[in-house]
Amino acid sequence: MTIDPLGDGVSEVRLIQKTGGDLSVVNSARVSYAKRVDEVSERDKKLIAYLADHDHGTPMEHNILTFEIKAPIFVFREWHRHRVGWSYNEWSMRYLEGGKDIDIECYVPKELRRQAKVNKQASGESFENQELTDVIINSYVMSVVSYKKLIAGGLAKELARSVLPVGMYSAMWASCNLRSLLHFLKLRLGSDAQWEIRQYAKALLKLAEPVFPVSISNWREKHGYNPEGEKGQ
Repeated sequence: MTIDPLGDGVSEVRLIQKTGGDLSVVNSARVSYAKRVDEVSERDKKLIAYLADHDHGTPMEHNILTFEIKAPIFVFREWHRHRVGWSYNEWSMRYLEGGKDIDIECYVPKELRRQAKVNKQASGESFENQELTDVIINSYVMSVVSYKKLIAGGLAKELARSVLPVGMYSAMWASCNLRSLLHFLKLRLGSDAQWEIRQYAKALLKLAEPVFPVSISNWREKHGYNPEGEKGQ
């Protein structure tokens, strides 16, 4: 399943490989007692809840989820702040030529947002202003035109890329364990997270929960999220 988090026909998230699940969480916890089970029982579900309630995270590290993600570069710059338990490999414009090896695609928000009045790093209410939207689009166009002129003039790709905007789409593989994913979700599903990365967090939640149905549903209930990643519903 591929999810389009930003709903623009360009953004993408899909789960491409996985190892482990709720059973690996249970068995990695029970190894302390030299025990192992072959299926998750009601007793094991209570164990998973206990681990979550008491922040015993190491049993949630013996697994891996790998996602393929296409997102604006500014989203990746926030994402890459999550370093513990995450591994990344991203497109490199040192090797790729935009317009030849990949399409140069840029993110245009469907709704503009005003600067928040209190939180200096966040946005506030949505509003419409076609003139400002056109400024965004025209900036992208000028950047791409400049990039293509530099490439045509023989400039190295690693230098020509410097004029491309952070609103340009890039793609990466991102791998993590359940513990690291839940920490990501705790921060990036929050109302103070940027709207765009919050949509990607919702996509990860939707893709990961079928792999860890007990662990993640327990986490959601503890933190007050529904299956869609919305709070208090």
